[in-house]
Amino acid sequence: MAKSDVRRITSAVDTGIAVNPDTVVAQLQGGLIFGMTAALYGEITIEKGRVQQGNFNDYRMVRIDQVRNIDVHLIKSGEPPGGIGETGTTAAPPALRNAIFAATGIPLRRLPFDRDLLAGRKQA
Repeated sequence: MAKSDVRRITSAVDTGIAVNPDTVVAQLQGGLIFGMTAALYGEITIEKGRVQQGNFNDYRMVRIDQVRNIDVHLIKSGEPPGGIGETGTTAAPPALRNAIFAATGIPLRRLPFDRDLLAGRKQA
């Protein structure tokens, strides 16, 4: 499978004092990849009332080897430690949408992103 066309993801986060900075970075990297999955491929299909995707073998994901560079910057802070949770997952789709809009002028408003709209095969 080819690398994604996303060349770099940069994220800055203030979680307060980062007790384990490597874990915070890893959490953000994984979340950003999962958020990109939602934006690019995250469609669940239903047939005869049943979900067709049962696990990751039949649900397309952005794989770690498809991602080129993810730069995470932890903001130094004296605030008490906070949570990191889903920060990366929720940040990726709007950031990717805004980058696509800046490059193409196409206003994407649904997830996953409409590939036919991006390819010019249909109108917004």
